[in-house]
Amino acid sequence: MIFWILALIEFISVIDASAVNVALPSIGSDLDFSPTTIAWVIDAYIVGFAGFMLLAGRATDIVGRRRLFVAGVVLFAVFSLACALSVTPWQLVTGRLLQGLGAAVVTPAALALITDIFPEGAERNRALGIFSGMAGLAAPVGLVLGGLLTSVAWQGIFLINLPICLVVLVAALRLLPRTEPGRQGRLDILGAVAVTGGLILLILAVLRGSAQGWTSVVTLTEFTLAGALLVTFVLRQLRGAAPLLPTELFARRNVVVGNMIFSLVGAVLIATLFFVALFLQQVRGYSAMEAAFVTLPVPLAMLAGTQAAPRLLRFGPPNVLAAGLVVQALALGLWAVLISDERPVTIAFAVPAAVWAFGVGMSIVSSFVVCTMGVSGPIAGAASGLATTTYQAGGALGLAILAVVADSRTAAVTDRLDRTDALVSGYSWALTCALGAALLGAVLTRFIVARHPAGTAPDRV
Repeated sequence: MIFWILALIEFISVIDASAVNVALPSIGSDLDFSPTTIAWVIDAYIVGFAGFMLLAGRATDIVGRRRLFVAGVVLFAVFSLACALSVTPWQLVTGRLLQGLGAAVVTPAALALITDIFPEGAERNRALGIFSGMAGLAAPVGLVLGGLLTSVAWQGIFLINLPICLVVLVAALRLLPRTEPGRQGRLDILGAVAVTGGLILLILAVLRGSAQGWTSVVTLTEFTLAGALLVTFVLRQLRGAAPLLPTELFARRNVVVGNMIFSLVGAVLIATLFFVALFLQQVRGYSAMEAAFVTLPVPLAMLAGTQAAPRLLRFGPPNVLAAGLVVQALALGLWAVLISDERPVTIAFAVPAAVWAFGVGMSIVSSFVVCTMGVSGPIAGAASGLATTTYQAGGALGLAILAVVADSRTAAVTDRLDRTDALVSGYSWALTCALGAALLGAVLTRFIVARHPAGTAPDRV
């Protein structure tokens, strides 16, 4: 019962990262967003999620799992309501950023509770598989749910969170164990500010670089400040007395390599779902409701992938992760060739999207397992926070970069193609870049060390 409480809040927190995709045209029209700034409705949530995750992970180890979980649920509910009540672009973007903060507090606390409850091995792998599977499944389910709710009013995407959060909050207060903090210490507020500010400026520079000019003073300043803040964060982690990331995590090869791969998985997933919503509505001309039903093969295939992954883990998490990434790459290559406004939607979308989604399901489950292998006790919260941070940060940067790729390609061919064909060409280029990211992740899996025997020292970088 405790496990399903934790999984439910993870499910709705991830749904909010994708459900808004389908509602973007309606939100943009109602609140008068520009084509460039509308991506911030997605990115603000992801940046809040990723930027505060490390702070929340560390707080989980210091303050206690139960307290942070309850606080995160409350924050998520309050700012979901704020998003629904927004009447201007800045109100919605701010609400999304703070809603992401609530999700950031909840997730590492939930993951740490799972590592406390289940001992390392097959039982924990199954629990992490289901939990991460819920996270992976939530993304495409969000597209379907977003379409259904947007057909009534886009505010429903946020309001539906309120009764769910209330149920989770009551159940958590009654059932979650009152855990004591695992270790004493203080929170690195400067480190949290540095990593959050660095991510925001980096994404802002990538999103606006094409319009501002890549060599303009503004763009170069944004990149410089982002780099300075992220370097400050790294130095703070290496030298600070109370780093957000315990230095022992950096000595574990699987943690380092696993998080690198997980960032690529997030980049491919978030960016591809973003283009799915735009393709179905702007190119194929579907309404939000029609797009929701056409997208149904994606969550079903991803569910199949998340269910298959725990059973396949006996062949080794690195091998399952590599297989999932290769499946994604093959599907994305097929998709980039077949995407069209004229071919039947089953060929131009449904078949390649379903194959890709199956690979995503496998990749997310095995990534979580790799990132937490050999990690437990007082650093479990930090490790789970790091894994989710890299996934969400990869998603934010992947969306920003691939949006620039698609927009640049569309602009380059607009003079010789009509608007629809130009959009299709841009999406095809973005899918090809996503293919490259998936293949890079597959190559990196060869640097993961197979699980060490019980009682031996963890593998070192």
